[in-house]
Amino acid sequence: MIPILYPAEIKNIENKINLSSKRNDLQKKAVEGVVNILTRLNPSKLIVIVGAGLNGEDGLLIGSKLKNISSIEIEYFHSISAKSKSKNFNLAKKLKIDLKNINEYKISNKSDNTIILDCLLGISANLPMRSAISNNLEFINKLNSKLDAKIISLDIPSGFDPTTGLQDKNTLNASHVIFLGYQTIGTLIDPSLFTSTSHIDIGIEEKDLNELGIKYTQAIDFNFVKSIFPKRKNNLYKGQFGSHLIIGGSEQYPGAAILSSKSSNIAGTGHTSISTSSHLLEKIIKEVPEVTNFKFNLSENLDDSMSKFTSISIGVGLGINDKSKNIIDDLIYYLSNTKNKHKIILDADALNILSEIENWWQNFKIPTLITPHIGEYKKLFRVKGSEISLDSIKSISDDTNLNILLKGANTIISTPNGIQKINTLANGGMSKPGMGDVLTGTIGSLASNNSINIENAATIGVYVHSQSGLLAKEKYGATSMTASNVISFIPQVFKILE
Repeated sequence: MIPILYPAEIKNIENKINLSSKRNDLQKKAVEGVVNILTRLNPSKLIVIVGAGLNGEDGLLIGSKLKNISSIEIEYFHSISAKSKSKNFNLAKKLKIDLKNINEYKISNKSDNTIILDCLLGISANLPMRSAISNNLEFINKLNSKLDAKIISLDIPSGFDPTTGLQDKNTLNASHVIFLGYQTIGTLIDPSLFTSTSHIDIGIEEKDLNELGIKYTQAIDFNFVKSIFPKRKNNLYKGQFGSHLIIGGSEQYPGAAILSSKSSNIAGTGHTSISTSSHLLEKIIKEVPEVTNFKFNLSENLDDSMSKFTSISIGVGLGINDKSKNIIDDLIYYLSNTKNKHKIILDADALNILSEIENWWQNFKIPTLITPHIGEYKKLFRVKGSEISLDSIKSISDDTNLNILLKGANTIISTPNGIQKINTLANGGMSKPGMGDVLTGTIGSLASNNSINIENAATIGVYVHSQSGLLAKEKYGATSMTASNVISFIPQVFKILE
């Protein structure tokens, strides 16, 4: 688990842990996690820069462990005041590490794939920086440029305020940040600063937080998603994985239904059906031959025909017109009168239409997930942008009994009386047409599985969508990647989870 907390809360937890036997275990997991990441990166040279606190201690232990298992050239430098009583000098001596002042660094020759490991300030830092520290950060940034190296920071880039999200003018230009056990609340303020990150679960448990009365938000990371993603057994048939009905598509947005159907088809459902305009069916079936047609029509006996659908998503490419409004009215009427159980996902124009109905959420008593972007969210709940916060989103989720997935650079998932979750990996390439359609198709597909509740479907779907987007960005770049590119990488992410 990776909780997102204020630095003071992290200190309280660490003080509690320091009084127990867990501290060494947690540090061991942190060190091993960073060593594994650095081993995969396989730098030709590693420059470890340590500070006076625990991050510096971690850096010395990381370098020492890495030296024992690899042939990587490692150099150690510090940015510690002469007046400091840091124990890290004694630790360096014990580990037989030659620890020099960073200002003594002399460039002899450049090595390919040099990494500077930033273990300076950590979560205890706050602004304003002392001038001596800021000058050292400036020196390190210049050194990084001269060496054509990459900076990897532990917890936060040194110079970044973990509470306010503000930065010193010389904050280190980290290309990657490794969050050790926690992520600080300040990192959510400007997601563009954290587009390449890793989380290392060091073993913080929910009980550790509950015992201190700490309310927290949880970061969506690989280990968490893997723990809630059910392994697909070999002795089952497709009917046991549920069916997903997509209601959407229109002449104005013909591609939305195709994108959603494609992503649904490869996200694990036993069967995907589409209810859409008849003239779109030929295009959809051509793109996704596994998808079937379903006519959502109140004039027929819907109870029997709808019973097979364990999840229904509505809104992708629906458009806003009298026909689509009638579809929403029909859905509300059906849900109010049926005994069938469905997980409902409301997206796009379904949300825009519902926003015109007073207390519209009262029509959706069964497990319902809404997936608005910020503009849709403001219309749905008639709030101003300045009124939107983690606490206010949680409050609305509790009051309306809705599961809320607020899309953005930091995608937020709030469930009634549950723990908030956030995907903190920002990707500018995802701000493109059709990305939401892909996400809805993926979540609806996962939700159709009876062993996945709607909260976990949202969490897994957001993670898979985000990671597929990252792979698309790596191949095509943020400017040119498309929603179709993202779909092409979904199977790869699921394979890793399996």
